[in-house]
Amino acid sequence: MTLVDFGELREDVDMSKLYYISVIRKAKNRWQQIWNKIKYILIYHYLPCRLVNRWIVPQKGIDVYIAFTEGFSTKLLSFTSGKKIAWVHADLKADPWTQNIHIYKCFAEERKVYNQYERVVCVSASIEQIMKEKYELKQTITIYNPIDTEDILQKAKQPVEIEIPSSFNIVSVGRLVSLKGYDRLIPIISKLRHEGKDVQLYVIGEGCEHKYLESIIRKEGLQDVVHLMGYLSNPYPLMVNMDLFVCSSIAEGYSLAIAEAMTLGLPIISTLCAGPKNLLEDGEYGMLVNNNKDALYDGICRIIESPILLEELKNKSIEKRKDFRIKATLNQIDYLIGTL
Repeated sequence: MTLVDFGELREDVDMSKLYYISVIRKAKNRWQQIWNKIKYILIYHYLPCRLVNRWIVPQKGIDVYIAFTEGFSTKLLSFTSGKKIAWVHADLKADPWTQNIHIYKCFAEERKVYNQYERVVCVSASIEQIMKEKYELKQTITIYNPIDTEDILQKAKQPVEIEIPSSFNIVSVGRLVSLKGYDRLIPIISKLRHEGKDVQLYVIGEGCEHKYLESIIRKEGLQDVVHLMGYLSNPYPLMVNMDLFVCSSIAEGYSLAIAEAMTLGLPIISTLCAGPKNLLEDGEYGMLVNNNKDALYDGICRIIESPILLEELKNKSIEKRKDFRIKATLNQIDYLIGTL
């Protein structure tokens, strides 16, 4: 397993239980920082991927190689001669980010890379269908991301660190990037407020659009209404005290945030995109609306104005969360690896 040995959740991972080759370690001094920068530039921008593979990937003694993210990892491990599995989490049709940042010279190269793998694991049936159609793959399989429901429910019992008002409180969780659609969700909150609805929005996550979204909040006069909470190591105490979870994404693969919200029993409304469509089973376990601002506004209005609908959506989430048990997913993964 190769990895970059730092990140927001680094302290949550017991590294003693992993066999891994660290590509870039957390810097302990100035010289390590300099070497990290040089190594990063060489690996990601200058050296041929085949050479990087020989440099950092063990070539012997490995039973199965797993590229757990799209893009560079998948391209890197395609040069190994052993058995390989690629994981796909994103909707690469709606958001072809691997092409946009030029990891591959062209689409044909990316398709060729995926065909080097014995199995391509997709995190939803919708993503699998996209990979079959767009990349002409036959070796695909769907395995949902595992969620430790017991751990989430236990962490949700911790006290909330902020005072939550008695208004109708909406939460959304995700990176602050354009694909998450927060620039259309915030004006929806403004419109609801102007119509006399006492709503508040809490957005958990961080990203490059933080300042841009702050400017929208100021423009709409929502400084005391829309709260950019940033990254929270334990978001569940806040989430469980919300009235509604909203996914406003333009494109979305398997949404862990939606699955976690359903685990907490939150009613769900989402724009129509690949992952949520599959997770909510075409609207059976949450409200799906067309992927535009007006449809999302109408859906949120319906829920706010109908306590009966709100309760139905809550019960549907509670019913669905049994599907997220981690043991069942890990058994699928064990079986997959064992049958290669």
